[in-house]
Amino acid sequence: MNQKVLNISLPKERALWQLKKFKFLQNIVEEIESFLKNDENFLLLNIYQRLISDYLIKAALNSEKIELGLIDLNQEDYFLKNLTKPVTFVINLSKDSINEKSEIFLFNLFNDCLESNKKIIFSSSDFINNLNIKLPDLESRLKTVLPCEILNPTDQEKMDLISFEMNQRGLEIKEKELNYIFTYHSRDLDSLLNLANKLDQISYEQKKSISINLIKRII
Repeated sequence: MNQKVLNISLPKERALWQLKKFKFLQNIVEEIESFLKNDENFLLLNIYQRLISDYLIKAALNSEKIELGLIDLNQEDYFLKNLTKPVTFVINLSKDSINEKSEIFLFNLFNDCLESNKKIIFSSSDFINNLNIKLPDLESRLKTVLPCEILNPTDQEKMDLISFEMNQRGLEIKEKELNYIFTYHSRDLDSLLNLANKLDQISYEQKKSISINLIKRII
């Protein structure tokens, strides 16, 4: 199976330990770190915002010495025979990705991982009860995995995360510019991370520092 590319741009040095300083991410990062070291086979992350899911998983892929695999249930090119990594992320477990093919795959995946003692980290945007799973044995297996939910970040934590992202890209964003963003732009964390990517791109292309005028052009 070829490694998929997640829909978020992160510097190679980004790692899970860096994200632990953000309170809303700390618990879920610690759950991932603990899972990679313990004897459990399955971990379920309930993350309702796509970019945050990508953000955490990309950080894990960047930071762990163990070789990690990735399966995107939205891509529909997954096969059990190609599941060769000791730990694999299965992302986009949702109503949209649940169908006859994916249900059979996931059911066989559970059995294979138990037999070969592999680890799977599921990332879902909804609760298992809401996925409309038709295969009872699959639903019962997924329900045995206790979900770990991400906390809702405060505005200050969002500001800190955006500042962190800018700093990691070698850019500085001042309090005045941050306040402008949080006044005139959506405070949804996915939207804010998308904005950070756009600011990075335009600042690089135009060789300009981050200013309110530059932000106005984007939002």
